[in-house]
Amino acid sequence: MADDDTSTALPQTCVRCGQVALLRIVGRCGDCIGTLGLAGGDEYAAWRAEVKAEFGAK
Repeated sequence: MADDDTSTALPQTCVRCGQVALLRIVGRCGDCIGTLGLAGGDEYAAWRAEVKAEFGAK
């Protein structure tokens, strides 16, 4: 998909909670990312590893 100002955001389903969202990072919606971050633990660590694998480490 083109990365320009004329692109339309398409809603997609969160792989964790099943809610439809416009913003997803590695399949998770913003609400789930916030919940993961606040809870910490293994699920958050696994999600961070997926982000690093897809987008690289900074």
